[in-house]
Amino acid sequence: MNPFEAHGIDHISVSQLNLWAAAPGIYVMERLLGYRAPVGAAAHRGTAVEAGVIAGLMGASLKEAIDTVNAVFTERTALSSDPRRDKERDALAGMVERGIELLRPWGRPDRVQVRKEWRMEGIAVPVLGFTDAEYDAHGLILDLKTTHALPNAIRTSHARQVASYLGGGSNLNGGIGYVTARKSALYRLENVSAHIAALTRMAHSLQNFLAISTDPHELASLITVDTDSLYLADPRARQHAFEVFGV
Repeated sequence: MNPFEAHGIDHISVSQLNLWAAAPGIYVMERLLGYRAPVGAAAHRGTAVEAGVIAGLMGASLKEAIDTVNAVFTERTALSSDPRRDKERDALAGMVERGIELLRPWGRPDRVQVRKEWRMEGIAVPVLGFTDAEYDAHGLILDLKTTHALPNAIRTSHARQVASYLGGGSNLNGGIGYVTARKSALYRLENVSAHIAALTRMAHSLQNFLAISTDPHELASLITVDTDSLYLADPRARQHAFEVFGV
């Protein structure tokens, strides 16, 4: 039997593979057993800023773009108890403005939110993802990331994500735009083949692990979690870890 299918998985994403590589116990807890803590305000910040920046690039005024980011963030965090929500809200307008400034020289994207499906050799399910923006004239697929501290290079997890868009044989280049409330930077993706190879190894590792048993509780018994992990910062996630792993 398809090891993924046995666990109700019909596709994987780079975010799932990154989680598997960083914290296998958290992957099992969340993806196989369904013990998921609420998404934090920072994740909703990213979604909201992306919507605001894309609106601005597609012709909306700066005010309309800021209205968009605030509306999306308010909707996504309506039931959130994350104490960082107000801090994230305060950064939204600046991040949208920096994002539009960063990407406007590239012109209007030819496509946004494009579904990408990549079939890895030997992996039973496809890798799915969505690009933020694509520019034909520049040969560029771009993802937008928000952060409070501007990195001086592409983070590995983000590089893997963009590389996955090129895994299906795209002839475009990849790039990542980082925005804070005050700064921004755009980096071209290098070493695509190395990131593709890493993702392939990660996917085979996950597939081999899932093939051990169709019982997620048995799989959970084979690993554990780091109780100091940032993935367990939310008290509910910490309680879930105790229920699953007894630690």
